[in-house]
Amino acid sequence: MILIEKLTLGMLQANCYIVSCAETLQTVIIDPGMEAERIVQRLQKLGEPPVIALLATHGHFDHVVGVPTVQAYTRAPFWISQVEWELWAQHAHEHPTYLNLPPMAPLPQPDLFLKEGDIFKVGHLEFEVLALRGHAPDHLGFLVRTEPMRLFCGDAIFAGSVGRTDIPYADAKTLEEHLHTRVLTLPDETILHPGHGPDTSVGIERQTNPFL
Repeated sequence: MILIEKLTLGMLQANCYIVSCAETLQTVIIDPGMEAERIVQRLQKLGEPPVIALLATHGHFDHVVGVPTVQAYTRAPFWISQVEWELWAQHAHEHPTYLNLPPMAPLPQPDLFLKEGDIFKVGHLEFEVLALRGHAPDHLGFLVRTEPMRLFCGDAIFAGSVGRTDIPYADAKTLEEHLHTRVLTLPDETILHPGHGPDTSVGIERQTNPFL
């Protein structure tokens, strides 16, 4: 059984997910962004479950700038795509200045570079890494094989929309291809947990999303 805590953080209202195995309480934190102290507070309220990794779907600052604070508290390793680290995340601490916010602490060097096809366990939960490129050059999704399956899809797809491709290193054609070959091939009941906005499902987006 899976336990999911969702926090919506910062000016850009990015979603951070605390995902745990109900039996073992082993936990990963997906996309720790702004307002990292709120993530730490929620972990404390949850009884400080053992955090085995901090995961990033991609390297945009609103999804990763909380890593230093959360890592200092949990001592958990930081996992991200190598391309996302090199192009985005290692510079992410400077990017809040675009919103007239002060720069933040630099991110630590990643402990593991993830790629499509990687599989890892969180307690009894099995996660598979999918490539969901387009919004970001090596954007990843994390598919959990529960019943129903759940895909933590970052900024690749949202309820009724898809990720922006009018930003550096983005590509609309690649995003369309990856959504059709990685997301729309999943069962309709698969729940999508996006990087912004409410949860949705593959079936709902297949039928109603005007960008697919």
